[in-house]
Amino acid sequence: MKGTMNARCEQTKRVFNEETLSMLCKQNKAEIGYVGHKHRLCPRIRYVIGRNRFGYANFGDFFFCHDGGLYVWQQSEEFKEGHNPYIVEEYFGNSCEGRGYALRSIFAGIDTGYEDCNGSRMFTGDVVLVKEDSGYEFGTLCLASACDLDGKGFYGFPLDNHSLTLDTCRQNNYHLERIGTIFYQLNPCNEPIALWSQAVHYNNARCDLEQKKTRRTMARYTPNFDQEEWKYLGLEVLGVEEFNWNKII
Repeated sequence: MKGTMNARCEQTKRVFNEETLSMLCKQNKAEIGYVGHKHRLCPRIRYVIGRNRFGYANFGDFFFCHDGGLYVWQQSEEFKEGHNPYIVEEYFGNSCEGRGYALRSIFAGIDTGYEDCNGSRMFTGDVVLVKEDSGYEFGTLCLASACDLDGKGFYGFPLDNHSLTLDTCRQNNYHLERIGTIFYQLNPCNEPIALWSQAVHYNNARCDLEQKKTRRTMARYTPNFDQEEWKYLGLEVLGVEEFNWNKII
């Protein structure tokens, strides 16, 4: 694969998804709720703050509630109104005073530890252009992760009856280029859907050439809550710069 793997994440040799992260949060919730404790371990996650605004959080700065919803600890006063003290009390058994504001957020992927051909870090939920070294193009595919609770699994692209893993891409020197994310037409009121399921749907949708082009355009203007496709196409016509999905902190 034309890219590299992040050494910090490679050391763990584990694969993560929402379920395993939720389990780890429960196992470490005493530390996560403590203001003085800071994790700096892989993996970090990406989440949606608002339109054209992703955030990134290290393990220890987020947790998942009973319905699978993500909550991220925030310190800024701009998130005060979004704080949910009832969820904090229910999850931790106390108010976690001094920890900050627990903000309900849309989960938007896990740092895979891999980089694309431009040196940009890849997260699950990314839309990636995949090509063989010969030039044969698989098209744009959504990246996801599959693993058991022990972290055995892979990061890759779920297809019709098999998956193309990032390890396979690396071994065969595939060209991988991030072109956006699947976080368009978002609805903050929707129940969380596992990224694996979203990737399966995206990668196996039957689309004509015009629909494929539209999906690529929408992927560039993420995160975004607009439901109408013409709004995304209008941004492209107006020459609006791509949203901040490619500005990873």
